[in-house]
Amino acid sequence: MLEFVTALLIALSAGVGLLLWRSFFPSYLSEKGRNLATKEDIAAITELVEQVKELYSKRLKDIEHQNALVLEQLRAQQQLRLAAVERRLQAHQQAFALWRRLVGSAHSENANAVVLECQEWWNNNCLYLSAAARDSFNRAYFAASSHRELARSRVDAEEVKANWALLLKAGEDIVAGANLPSLGAREAESAA
Repeated sequence: MLEFVTALLIALSAGVGLLLWRSFFPSYLSEKGRNLATKEDIAAITELVEQVKELYSKRLKDIEHQNALVLEQLRAQQQLRLAAVERRLQAHQQAFALWRRLVGSAHSENANAVVLECQEWWNNNCLYLSAAARDSFNRAYFAASSHRELARSRVDAEEVKANWALLLKAGEDIVAGANLPSLGAREAESAA
């Protein structure tokens, strides 16, 4: 009988074990499989995120580099503009001073010397003048070179006036070419 009880216990244990095996093991394996799949999914997603981060980091560095180049070009252009503005203003001031001497000497024997000085200055500085000032200054010293003789020869008075108008127009164009903002009330009072 002991053998029978032992065999019965063994059979019962095997039946319980088989029952547990059938109910527990598949769910265990299923859970293990889900966990493994989740780990694989997370690894794949992490790898994709890292690739995207790397791609955007590279693009950001490229954009920063391009922006730095553009900023450097803009700074260089701005420095050239500032230097050109100063040089243009200086050229307009010199042209204005020469024009005043030209107008003052147009009726004198000294006119040709001033005309030659204006020609030489124009040859060396005309590109810094505005287009209108450049053209008017050139016409003005040509007009000044012949004005004294025109006035003496008693030709048509209208021709003398037109020649004188050419001479005077240069002053207006030089001032306009400097393109300076007007003085405020306080600055105008102190300049007067």
